[in-house]
Amino acid sequence: MQCLKQQYPLMHWYGDSNLRRVLKKLTTRGAWCGTSDEHQTRTCICEDYKEEFTPFNATYRELIIDFDESGGQMVSNKDADFLHVPDNHTRIYYHKWEGLSSKNKPAWQTPFEESVTSRFGVPSVAMISLTNWDAAFDTRAHFALELERLFGIVRQEYPPTTELIIRTGQYFCCRSDYDPPDTRAYSRLRNAYFDQYVVAAFQEQFGHTHKVRVWNVASISEHRPWSYRNETTECNSNHARSELVEIENQVLFNAMCN
Repeated sequence: MQCLKQQYPLMHWYGDSNLRRVLKKLTTRGAWCGTSDEHQTRTCICEDYKEEFTPFNATYRELIIDFDESGGQMVSNKDADFLHVPDNHTRIYYHKWEGLSSKNKPAWQTPFEESVTSRFGVPSVAMISLTNWDAAFDTRAHFALELERLFGIVRQEYPPTTELIIRTGQYFCCRSDYDPPDTRAYSRLRNAYFDQYVVAAFQEQFGHTHKVRVWNVASISEHRPWSYRNETTECNSNHARSELVEIENQVLFNAMCN
């Protein structure tokens, strides 16, 4: 936490429910799904949509969360000064989206209609998480067009002093899920292709102006034993189980702080 307060006092995060699970671990300092008994529950293995969660309202599309040594808490006061981070805190502005897909309601670009940085400040880091919904529900051609629109917004909102972290999609294994009502065009190679496309495109567009890093959560899962990778067949949302979320977080913050 000391490193984050000093080097990354403000971060902007854009992502889906996988980042929500990340934030549950961070705000509770690892206590969420922290016991061996909890590890076996459906919430910790896969689905946490309906879980009551005190540190922040997981149904909100936009959140401001302030962190100190004790954990994190949602800033709920609408009169709060969103442009200035309190002393000895790290702040994350989190916007939940379903990638750049048409599943977003409202549309993914809506928060940018009024400048995000004018409302919430210019961050040290902007994290952008894609692939999960894009590979599942979008065509490659449509995704490429939406990605170009995102590039324009990133250029407008985030100066070269803002580091860009690209979070890959979750590892997907073993099946293509075409179950109604939301037909998902999942496959391991399709997800991997979207990841490679996104990373290469961001590096090409911003590598000469911004520091661009990759948080490769897919690779973390891909190096696990087969029996663990096969667990994704039991989770239509393709969430990582809570113990793996903890490992993903350690990889991220070790890379940022060391």
